[in-house]
Amino acid sequence: MGTTIPKPFHRRQWLSVQQAVNHLSAVAEEPVTSADLADLADQHLLDLYWYRPGQKLVYLGRPETSELTEPLRLCAENHSDWSAITGILRQQPALPAYEQDTPLLEDAEGNRLRISFDRRQRPEPFSSRWYPTLAELVLKRSDLERLEPQLFSAQETEHPLEQHLLLNVIWQLEQMALDGNHHSTAWLADQLAQRSGSIDRTALERVLAAAEREGVRGTPH
Repeated sequence: MGTTIPKPFHRRQWLSVQQAVNHLSAVAEEPVTSADLADLADQHLLDLYWYRPGQKLVYLGRPETSELTEPLRLCAENHSDWSAITGILRQQPALPAYEQDTPLLEDAEGNRLRISFDRRQRPEPFSSRWYPTLAELVLKRSDLERLEPQLFSAQETEHPLEQHLLLNVIWQLEQMALDGNHHSTAWLADQLAQRSGSIDRTALERVLAAAEREGVRGTPH
């Protein structure tokens, strides 16, 4: 009887933890770490998958065995297992809480599985081999893309508010600096430019003028 060679999964559909971190860092334009992915997984916003090619699997409640040829979703329902798995994303390698304990997996058809080992290859009862390593955790590219608007829309909506508050603060500082001294905004721009050679005077005047407009707009009549 011939041996069936497992078809490799389509790698464009999957991201390693490092690829996911690099992608989100590029989109956010600020550093994102695997710990941030762990936070998303803890909030059950992000599924995690285990891919260890050639690993033996056993179906729960069925005599069939299988082999891991594509990533399988890690189930989050067991709190201690899930906490250990998200801990791996925080660079904390996991050890099973119980002898030969292993996280529950689910395939695309909803079947539940656990990893298993041949008798000769069985690791020690509390070996980390019963859990995924950081390199064996993968994410679905589509899951990450689905999350992007939710992750970054909040940041985008904050910018106008922050700008509005910043200009109001600058306006109040202008008033404090100019109150009773009968100086102009141009004088204030001169003073600030002299205090910091790295600030362009023309740019300062533009900021002060924008703050003045914002302040006047926000002043009750």
